[in-house]
Amino acid sequence: MSLRQAIFLAGTIIAVGLTSIVPISCNSRSMEGMVVFTRVPIDNFDFQEDIIHNFPGAQIVAVNPDKPEGSEVILTTDFYSACSPEISYDAKQMLFVAQRNEHEPWQVWEMDLKNGTSKQITDFGESCSGPAYLPAGRLVFSRQIPGRGAEPVYALFTMNLDGSNISRITFQPHNDYPAGILRDGRILMFSKQLYPKAGDIMYLAMRPNGTKAELFYKGVHNSILHSQAYETMDGLVYFIEWEQGRGEKGEIVSVYQNRPLFSKVNYTSEFPGSFYALFPMPSGELLVSYRPSETDPVALYSFSVQEKSLGESIYNHTEYHVLEPVLVEAYSRPRNLPDEVDDKQSTGLLLCQNINVTATPFGSELNPLLKATRVELLGIDKSLGIVPVEEDGSVYLKVIADTPVRFQTLDEDGRIVYGPSAWIWLRPFERRGCVGCHEDPELSPENFVPLSVKKQPVSIPVESTQEHEHSSTVIIVE
Repeated sequence: MSLRQAIFLAGTIIAVGLTSIVPISCNSRSMEGMVVFTRVPIDNFDFQEDIIHNFPGAQIVAVNPDKPEGSEVILTTDFYSACSPEISYDAKQMLFVAQRNEHEPWQVWEMDLKNGTSKQITDFGESCSGPAYLPAGRLVFSRQIPGRGAEPVYALFTMNLDGSNISRITFQPHNDYPAGILRDGRILMFSKQLYPKAGDIMYLAMRPNGTKAELFYKGVHNSILHSQAYETMDGLVYFIEWEQGRGEKGEIVSVYQNRPLFSKVNYTSEFPGSFYALFPMPSGELLVSYRPSETDPVALYSFSVQEKSLGESIYNHTEYHVLEPVLVEAYSRPRNLPDEVDDKQSTGLLLCQNINVTATPFGSELNPLLKATRVELLGIDKSLGIVPVEEDGSVYLKVIADTPVRFQTLDEDGRIVYGPSAWIWLRPFERRGCVGCHEDPELSPENFVPLSVKKQPVSIPVESTQEHEHSSTVIIVE
């Protein structure tokens, strides 16, 4: 080989090597400090009162908030639709839901933010929504499942990030959808009753194993909760609320985590237009998705909570609405709560200290002339039995686990004193107690031992209870 041929061959080898290196270097990008959001084609965005919001044709996009022009990166070019970005605690990964192809079910994916590669986590015949990271290498998401009649419902599930060890954690006839993870480790979720009649959207909080589900926040009748909620280090939980339902405007609202039912603050009542989503920034400001008027697209802005003022637009696009903003930055991992659920058990225990303790004022739901002496448990389509309470009003029940039930209290003549209640369920081996029926959420129990716990709990469904509609006669355990 001549010297000239040797030089040419060496140059070719070097060129080929550089060519193979360049794409890897370009893909090994740092996303720290970038803002990631979902942009939805204007024609595909239809605000609904439902809590499930996957958007056809949507893309997940990242921009540098300090220099948004020219910094735009589309992260989901391999998907027909993608939305609901959720950043991991170390800011290295991102959960999202996506459709590879049009008309396919939405599945949960995870992206490595350094190299842009994605792996599929769920693989169901039904669609999934709203994934969120949990401590200890797990995630929570909403999955469509068969419901009563033709209408499907959405229930919450958890699983490992490798797709293993799936567990269903909500069991009520509701649409349930993750809304965020509180710093104390509980899941905050949207929940809307579907049966026996449609209810308002509310926030419920529960442990990641599905235990201790309770009301966190509920607005006025017909209000809509439609955005993710985020808790800041000072204990404030921010979210968007439409107080008067569809046709009105979305407002920025906060509540204190320790008194969410009694601490609401509205920051944008004087603003025109509507807010659709938010994300708290380390600076104390909020990233917000805001639409000045019906003729404008939803764009990304900064918002000062202290001054209640809107900053300049960070990112806008004439063909897209900008929703679901998040910041790529490491953040504190929530508490990893202990898990007392024992799948080898088939029941849970429920204690009510006094069924005649209530915070409901006398009115249509409560007859002031009646005193409750019995509790009836209602299943989806039948009564599960009537149980007399002790002289102090207490009742101690062993309930089949993972079964939705409601309660109503009765007097000696079988007349309804209060109810039916909201749906609840118990997980296997769960121990749960309440002060009374529809009691004040901040009421502490009196310091005494209820008479009912001095006996064995009554098993529900009551033995020999006949299947029937709610209006039928039931067998009573004496």
